[in-house]
Amino acid sequence: MSGEPSSPELAAWLGARRTALGLQQGQVSARTLQQGGPAGRVTQPYLSRLERGVRPLSALTPARQDALRRALEIPAGEWVARTGLPLLQGAPSDDALQVLELMRVPVRALASAGLPVTEDTAGIIDHELVPARDHRPGMLVLEVGGDSMTTAAGGGIRPGDRIYVDPGDLDLREGLVYVLHVSGLGLTVKRLRRYGAGTRAALWLTSDNPDHPPVKPEDVTVVGRVYFHQPRGVRL
Repeated sequence: MSGEPSSPELAAWLGARRTALGLQQGQVSARTLQQGGPAGRVTQPYLSRLERGVRPLSALTPARQDALRRALEIPAGEWVARTGLPLLQGAPSDDALQVLELMRVPVRALASAGLPVTEDTAGIIDHELVPARDHRPGMLVLEVGGDSMTTAAGGGIRPGDRIYVDPGDLDLREGLVYVLHVSGLGLTVKRLRRYGAGTRAALWLTSDNPDHPPVKPEDVTVVGRVYFHQPRGVRL
């Protein structure tokens, strides 16, 4: 909650950083104005409340957070590690910021019916901070509910895991994992396998869980290819 106090450790860190730079609170406030303009300015009284732990950093707008980070000359990596707050998208970049830039993407449940629609705000259950290097245009982040892709050893894609889906990658290819809408089955995540040889070869949608039988994709809408798996971070 934005009205909750900040942790004593985080508040002390801000004050220690300012002291190490030899700056007064008013000077830091002036720096935030230089770094972020009026939208980024953190006033001296508010900075005092931040350093005393009366107000949390999360109460600041992203523009003010970014201006304060730059005013205190805090590297992007240290800021994220210390605060857990995302970096401002589209801010003037430095090398670390480019590497660690995070994109806020809505998370939707991998439901048994219906297609995930990016304009459907009612279907959002959370938000994921996706590193810029893993972000793709129009990507979907889906939270898995079933166990069809859980392996016999308990690995694989498990209930509660999140998958990143590229809706621009719709060509079905052997061995890769896709989110599809299958007639009579609904929305599902499956691995594509080719069985048979020559003219008798056929594509099947298979599960990594051996308890789930393969499905022949006769009436299928491909939502996109799964290219990343969270929280295990296994590329597929």
